[in-house]
Amino acid sequence: MSILTLEKLLSNSSYPQKSILEKLVCHYCELEKEDLFTKLDYEISTDLLAMIKDGYHAYTVDKKPLEYIIWSVRFTGISFKVSPKTLIPRPETEYMIQAVNEHIADHSSNDIHILDVWTWCGVLGQAVYFHNQASITQVLLTELDNDTLEVAKSNAKSLFPSDAPISFLQASLLDHEDINNYLTHSPCILVANLPYIPEQLFDDNTDVWIKKREPKMAFVWGEDGCDLYRVMFDQLLKRNGETEKQRNREIVMFLEMMTWQVDVLRKEYPAFEFEEVKTFHFNIRIVRGWMK
Repeated sequence: MSILTLEKLLSNSSYPQKSILEKLVCHYCELEKEDLFTKLDYEISTDLLAMIKDGYHAYTVDKKPLEYIIWSVRFTGISFKVSPKTLIPRPETEYMIQAVNEHIADHSSNDIHILDVWTWCGVLGQAVYFHNQASITQVLLTELDNDTLEVAKSNAKSLFPSDAPISFLQASLLDHEDINNYLTHSPCILVANLPYIPEQLFDDNTDVWIKKREPKMAFVWGEDGCDLYRVMFDQLLKRNGETEKQRNREIVMFLEMMTWQVDVLRKEYPAFEFEEVKTFHFNIRIVRGWMK
């Protein structure tokens, strides 16, 4: 039995955070944003209203992230599933996809391999493939935690046909023979948004509800935040032989980090070139890197 129309719900003063109410209505009622203006007589059932109310309470009172309530997030115009085990992709990281798209457009090839390291729910590698399917022949997404990797697999299943050239691997950064073999392909683009927030900065400045709800290891790794990047760069440098060194030079990396961290890594890893290609915050950069 329907109990009220969309128009009456949206105008109800009991829901002062209208943008959140609208997103919950769209999710649970399977409506598009424009429907909120064109389908005002849409009838909302008792069951749907209960889910909307529960979601609104979870957000406004329990301070649960909206993405964990509706189990999804929009990233570069694509809907991805997330779970409390995964980092919620930030809109700012879309600048990395822009940078990769521009790089692909500037380097004509229809045989690019994409490696997404520490993929979480799979947004980087799958968004790059979604926007550049004519240029990409293989995508490999890696993740240390198998449960998290299952979320990435679920996203691929929802977004692409079963024969899409997307594969998954449980691995610690680049420490796997299959990844070493994968990196022999040229051209190969590596994308990674590794944890880079320094421990003290996270403790002093991060919202308490982010600390409570999202996995800390998605943000922090080491005192200065650079430890995982160091591990990954060391793994690249350990690839032995002149042939492997030449192939390393053909791997292009797109990374996210703080401005001063770029300078730190430049000094510690003179074998690599780091170019800041996108700025979305006064102190955060999208960086393109390669071996000299």
